[in-house]
Amino acid sequence: MKTSVVSIDSDANVKEAAHKMVEHGIGSLVVVEHDARAVGIITETDLLSRALALGKNPERVKVNAIMSKPLIRGDPSMDFVEAVKLMIKHEIKKLPITTDDRLVGILTMTDALRVHESMRELIEEETRGNIPKKFLKRLMKR
Repeated sequence: MKTSVVSIDSDANVKEAAHKMVEHGIGSLVVVEHDARAVGIITETDLLSRALALGKNPERVKVNAIMSKPLIRGDPSMDFVEAVKLMIKHEIKKLPITTDDRLVGILTMTDALRVHESMRELIEEETRGNIPKKFLKRLMKR
């Protein structure tokens, strides 16, 4: 789990979100409310399919209007395998870890595969081999 997580306020606009993703070289941001509660996640796919492809103005559309929700989250006390299975069950690649709705870290599928080679077998078994080849190629390059 990474404890340094890039987040964005739910009232920020899509342009700000895209800029932040590019700035940090990441494909998603955890969305937080003003009181720092994690409420959603915004991904590159959300930006493309829910805003840009529909011709919406990225300076006017708010993150909270296009973010993925409800936020699937893990708990710091979760077993590693349990967390990976939760990601597989919900078909997500990123699992924000929260305590009392406050963001404390994030586990990514890439991290899980990189840390535990045996996780690849578990993930392939759990997903019945439906891991995108593009994702596996990127992982093997690292």
